[in-house]
Amino acid sequence: MEVKYREATTEDFSDIFMLFGQLWPDRTLHRDDMFAVFSRGLNGSADKYICAVTGGKVIGFCSIAYVNNFWQEGRIAYIYAMIVDDSLRGQGIGTRLLAEAGTLARMAGCKKIELDSGFQREGAHKFYEKNGYMKRAFLFSKDIAH
Repeated sequence: MEVKYREATTEDFSDIFMLFGQLWPDRTLHRDDMFAVFSRGLNGSADKYICAVTGGKVIGFCSIAYVNNFWQEGRIAYIYAMIVDDSLRGQGIGTRLLAEAGTLARMAGCKKIELDSGFQREGAHKFYEKNGYMKRAFLFSKDIAH
């Protein structure tokens, strides 16, 4: 299977939305809201989206945000979504997506690349550690009123 890696386009959203269903199977996803987030990222300068594509279908996706970070005394790249189709895991697609993200981060002058992953995603944690990522913090989250 030949896999190509490229930046995402608006036309990729349907496939990416389906992948999000695999990433968050117990969550009700709101297509219009997610498309709004996707579009802001595509049209802004602080985000990059990478797709793994085969046969015209997106089979992997990685979203990166570039942010200033006082702890790192510079910019970091933050991976805020990463998914490979369930049926195609273990074939190096995710590893290549991380490598592509690393390349983009270096080109953007970032000092580090970071991500978070839910406690229940133990397989993903092992994957990230195998790819050189280290656990260094907990993520805290709080809902705020609109």
